[in-house]
Amino acid sequence: MLNQFLGTELSINTVRENLSIKENLQLLVSALREMQEIVESKDKEIQQKVSLPLYSKIATPTPSVDERIKTLRDIYAQYKGVFENICGPISAVLMKHGNLPEKLESAIRDLSNSPVLALRVGDLLMTHDEIAKALPYTPSPGSSQTKSTEARPRSQSVNNTNFSLTNFMRAAIRGQTSKKDSPNPVELAAGYLEEVVKTLKPVCESFQKTVKIAEEYVSLIIDKLY
Repeated sequence: MLNQFLGTELSINTVRENLSIKENLQLLVSALREMQEIVESKDKEIQQKVSLPLYSKIATPTPSVDERIKTLRDIYAQYKGVFENICGPISAVLMKHGNLPEKLESAIRDLSNSPVLALRVGDLLMTHDEIAKALPYTPSPGSSQTKSTEARPRSQSVNNTNFSLTNFMRAAIRGQTSKKDSPNPVELAAGYLEEVVKTLKPVCESFQKTVKIAEEYVSLIIDKLY
């Protein structure tokens, strides 16, 4: 959207399965910082051209479609000829105030001690059978079985990782198996994964909401419903 309406050349990043979740998030943060610099620069230009009340309406949009249409009419009435195309400026203001890089970095800091971030993305795409082969043999707490130090053979996809699913499980259950009432290792691992999802979900939803509002404005402009 920004490339289309602002003439930027922001690259489209895809998830890299051979990298860890943390490394993928760091690449995303870098891309978002680049985007943020661009929209902040554009935002400054817009603030110099648009009145503060009207700018505030763009920066803090109402859920009402009628109000958005009114805002667009006000822009065209007051600043006709100032902007060649208002799709880009409106998108820039909205994305700037979305402030996703800061939100994502804050979430990553909150998860800094989670073993999940070191898990390779490709491991999350493994089949049930591959996961079963990758998991270390772990007897239940208090078990007297003698195979506690043995591990099932790992699949090739896990052997090729720096931090495999096996190591993730070991990190998840570290210091737990000796406790009498320790949770099941798989439940512990699931708990770590759930914590990451809960922490990152609000950031993703915030970004999606901002993009959705920008797209709705663009649709109103293109369809000339204002």
